[in-house]
Amino acid sequence: MQLLAQRNHSSVELKQKLSLFYVKKYADDLTIDNNALSSLIDTIIQYCISQSWIDDIHYIGQYIDMRSRKGYGPNRVIGELKQRGLDSTLIKEVFSHKNINWCEIGLIQAQKKFQQFDKKNFQQKAKLFQFLAYRGFQQDEINQIYSLL
Repeated sequence: MQLLAQRNHSSVELKQKLSLFYVKKYADDLTIDNNALSSLIDTIIQYCISQSWIDDIHYIGQYIDMRSRKGYGPNRVIGELKQRGLDSTLIKEVFSHKNINWCEIGLIQAQKKFQQFDKKNFQQKAKLFQFLAYRGFQQDEINQIYSLL
């Protein structure tokens, strides 16, 4: 309960944290079976889902909103969510319902980073493209952001 009170967790994150907790707590106890422990943790996760204490769809939506507000692009956000063990189809589904103007977010980030941007300077253009790609923006979005500068 303490884990859930601190912040939202995905089911995968909660499973990892519970596994780590039980492994540390019962490391010396040889009577604990790994299969039984895994089954217990799965039961706990299912109970939390049934009580609406954890919801992966809600978690993904909040994560997308948070990272987009911080100026990250869709590729980066999707990669981070996959790295957290969330299902790709679930991520795509939530992304399709979000109405986020990624080009506007990228433009704001580009303007912050390059206050004096010269379109004729090839080095600056390369740095801009590299910066936006690192932030997770797609090539067509980067081209559109470049044209708006």
